[in-house]
Amino acid sequence: MRRPFEQLPRSLSPLPGEDLHGFVLRLAHRLDLTPIVLLRHTGLIDPHRHSAPARRMFMLEKDELAAFCTTTGMSPQDAQALTFKPHVDSYPPVATALLGLRGLSPAPRGVFPVWLLTTSTRYCPSCLAGDGSAIQQRHGGPWKVVWRLAATFACPEHRSFLHTTCPACGLPAQRIRGRSRSLMVEPHTDPLHPSRCRNVTDPEQGPCGARLDSAHLTDNDNPSDDLLNLQHRLLRARPYGTSSALDSLAGHNRMTDLFVLAALIRATWPLTADLAPSPSLARALDHDIGRPGPAPSLRISATAQKRWDSDVFSARGTAALLAISARILNLPLPELRLELRRVIAAMPPLDDAAWGQTWLNLRRDSSPLFRHEVLQLLDQRFPRPLPTHVALPGFLLIRRRSYSPKAIPQFLPEEWAEIITAPLGHTSGRSPGKTAIRRGLAAHLIQAVTGMSLDDAGTYLGIPPAWMAAWGRFRPLEERLHGCRADLSVLFQRLTDHVADQRAVDYAARRKRFANWTLPESDLQRIVENYPGRRRLLARGSQRGARMRVGFSALVWSQLTGSEWRLAPDLQPLPVEGVAMVDAGVIHQLQGRNPDHQPFYTYLHDLLPDYASTVLEGEDHQ
Repeated sequence: MRRPFEQLPRSLSPLPGEDLHGFVLRLAHRLDLTPIVLLRHTGLIDPHRHSAPARRMFMLEKDELAAFCTTTGMSPQDAQALTFKPHVDSYPPVATALLGLRGLSPAPRGVFPVWLLTTSTRYCPSCLAGDGSAIQQRHGGPWKVVWRLAATFACPEHRSFLHTTCPACGLPAQRIRGRSRSLMVEPHTDPLHPSRCRNVTDPEQGPCGARLDSAHLTDNDNPSDDLLNLQHRLLRARPYGTSSALDSLAGHNRMTDLFVLAALIRATWPLTADLAPSPSLARALDHDIGRPGPAPSLRISATAQKRWDSDVFSARGTAALLAISARILNLPLPELRLELRRVIAAMPPLDDAAWGQTWLNLRRDSSPLFRHEVLQLLDQRFPRPLPTHVALPGFLLIRRRSYSPKAIPQFLPEEWAEIITAPLGHTSGRSPGKTAIRRGLAAHLIQAVTGMSLDDAGTYLGIPPAWMAAWGRFRPLEERLHGCRADLSVLFQRLTDHVADQRAVDYAARRKRFANWTLPESDLQRIVENYPGRRRLLARGSQRGARMRVGFSALVWSQLTGSEWRLAPDLQPLPVEGVAMVDAGVIHQLQGRNPDHQPFYTYLHDLLPDYASTVLEGEDHQ
């Protein structure tokens, strides 16, 4: 059993923008402890562990967060500010690491995307030197979280390019050796000053120890005002456009546009070298692109191949790449099309492995206008469909309007589903495939607006887990999209717009209210007695009467709750092979699906909506 965590006798207040690894280094230096001892005492790792996993950098989970706050006296908000989590809405690689494709419930998933530095960091020597206060003179300034975002190339405060390597050992700063994914380098080393290089080039000599807060600055380290302005906008997820009312989703989409276009620029380099901010920066990018080995975010990846969708090594090369990308994105639409056409005309084949996640990111997360323009040009350049081996996302973002999850019925109305199925060539009518699509779309609508995982969305709607496993993530549509040019994201947006326009009905409350509702036998008897044709009395307890009551009850419950009749309380528990055929036959008669149905079934079929309305009115007045 884990011992209770005790508060440290002394702690530190986090510095603005500081990251978790830098805070641990500063606090360990103040307490004269090795970092590994402090990591164990603060609950960031178990006592038997010898290093902290890099996923602590993404966010602190419940238990680690509670222990860390207890021992350091820090608030949960301040503690999470030391991680990537505050950037989840503004920096797409962080969203990929914490959210993945299943929803918006942040969790460190052990995924390390490109454009995210987890095995080294850039740094500003002036920031590491501190602000001159007594505490920073003793323990140094902050190692900043944003330096780990590979799109950060400059320090706006000190108007300088960030450094990538130690001036003494020549290795990337805070470089993690081998294939591990750790929070910090050499945590067992005696407490060095936090600004000293901890890289080990010779195990017998120990860490490099060079002071990184006194690295020499030259005129070449001074970015232009335009680059500093670009850096400021990138940190606010505004790579192009001037809108000050940009929501977080639009910022996420535009940053994705920037990274997709950067991949196109790298794949066709040096085609756009003339658009670089300066010849020296163009040369820096040229050097980075020609550099052997993968990008920093892929440095220890098993797939150590060239990736056009990844970051580049140096801050100055990064500045050139992103400045070219932002310059193109900021062009007026006619000029943007011309520049995109020029780049796409020179690009390698779409199925080249070096594209990495480029096309998935374009389809899933790019802004609608940019995605439309690029896909149109790709259609002209490559007449055959885009590669279909890229899996469709299990989470489709809502790009404009929203709706309440309570307004989503468990079984989506057929006219709603046809907004997506009709353009994909599905014929009208009922089929197991269309039923599965209607279930799946309902779950995805819940997932998109709440951020739940698909499993949680299915549970919210009351869909049995076995059914969810059968339809998977848009599987019928994914199969239909093979060789099809339909854009599922655009169709899904049309569906969400349609849902937002509907009269609000609280289906969640109805599912709860009528969770155990069944048609009373006395009510069915009155319905039978009111039949205008030849009187038909059903003997109480008769098999025929029971079948009819169950079928009518299931369909009324379906109308009350917006759910499939198969889930009605009268039919539970679900048989292994589904609803018994005898019950299904009655249901089909009551639904009017049998052309030879008897007049009495027509009477019950026509009575269904009125009876459901009567039940609702009676419930509302109770």
